[in-house]
Amino acid sequence: MRPFFSSLLIVIILSGAALFAQDRSRKGRDSKRNIDQFKVNAYPVVTEGDNIRLLVYGLIPYQSLQFIKDEDGFSAGYEASLGIRDKDGNQIDRKTFLATVAVGDYVNTINRSAREVVMAEFLLNAAEYTVVGELIDEDTRLKGIIREEINMTDLLQPLAIYPPFIIGEYPGNWGFEENEIPVSTKDINHKIKKFPLFLSGRVKPGDFTLKVVAKDSNKDIFWEEELKLTSENKTFKRRILINQKPDENLTMAIDVTITQENESDSKAMELRIRKPGLSYFISNVDEALDQMRYIVTDKEYKRVKKAKRKEREKLFYQFWEDRDPSSGTVVNELMDQYYYRVSYTNEHFASFQPGWKTDMGMIYILFGPPDDTQRSFSNSSRNTYETWYYYTINRNFGFYDENGFGDYKLTTPYYRGVGW
Repeated sequence: MRPFFSSLLIVIILSGAALFAQDRSRKGRDSKRNIDQFKVNAYPVVTEGDNIRLLVYGLIPYQSLQFIKDEDGFSAGYEASLGIRDKDGNQIDRKTFLATVAVGDYVNTINRSAREVVMAEFLLNAAEYTVVGELIDEDTRLKGIIREEINMTDLLQPLAIYPPFIIGEYPGNWGFEENEIPVSTKDINHKIKKFPLFLSGRVKPGDFTLKVVAKDSNKDIFWEEELKLTSENKTFKRRILINQKPDENLTMAIDVTITQENESDSKAMELRIRKPGLSYFISNVDEALDQMRYIVTDKEYKRVKKAKRKEREKLFYQFWEDRDPSSGTVVNELMDQYYYRVSYTNEHFASFQPGWKTDMGMIYILFGPPDDTQRSFSNSSRNTYETWYYYTINRNFGFYDENGFGDYKLTTPYYRGVGW
């Protein structure tokens, strides 16, 4: 297994070297893929009157930008916008941002946790909307567009709880107290002992009850709190400190219910506990173990299958710790790259099964994005053929869609040496 991981690490390093050297022949394709990593998150917050305060955040990972080397290090410029459209596609409002990012060294340009944040605030009626985020890279002029649907039709009811979210820390003013911002990733670091849940909603003046229940992945309650509250007006805001997390589970669910005069409304959210050495792209260790089928031997797999739950998790961490290219850092770059590819295949190659289980998924996970692709169509049948070219390793792989539903099968012989 060591030769494979060495090859995978070389591919990752070569990819970084190509970007560092500003290979103009490949920059457009790579940047187009990276530009789409731009994310948008929207959070309704109650406000007085007949409007809803919608806070919209654009998250711009450094990897989504094209950095250029200059005298002081590396810099990247961008133009971003956040807009609101009604259900008919008509633009209601839009905010635009222009900025330049400067870093001292190349490593910071590919740091997955480094990002820019832009924010816009809108006052809206209770209706269905589309939040539209646009990002243009200043160097390549490539554009990434993301759209998120948000339904706020029930948020002006006399009794309504708004979607809850966790408050985190980030330098700046983001619509709350200074240096406070909604946690967008749904990930809670394992080191955090407690975290504030932000709640808001509409009530009738008088007494009401607010109940928060936290459950682990087995649906067992490990924390709950019920508050008897009073409001003098038609809105409320509240922060509840959750000071407990599930012991072993990676996921948790939070249910919030507001009750007043025998009427109630509920909202729910899911969170993940990010354990040390665990990639952001992993939400379940058992699932992640199964997704390692392309890089483990039969012997390793059988040992895992026979192990009990805690032992399986221990083997998983040990497997990746032994192959960490920079053991002194918090992030295991090899694990992060592998499960990023798994996540990508699930989004782009899923058919009758998860994307990582498909033939295209297998090749993408093992070799990464192809240097070039070519698609052709059969004149005598409905089959579609696609070839992936990997110039750096002098390989290509052919696929065909045998049923016309996008379920591509590998035609190029490839043997992994693992008996699955």
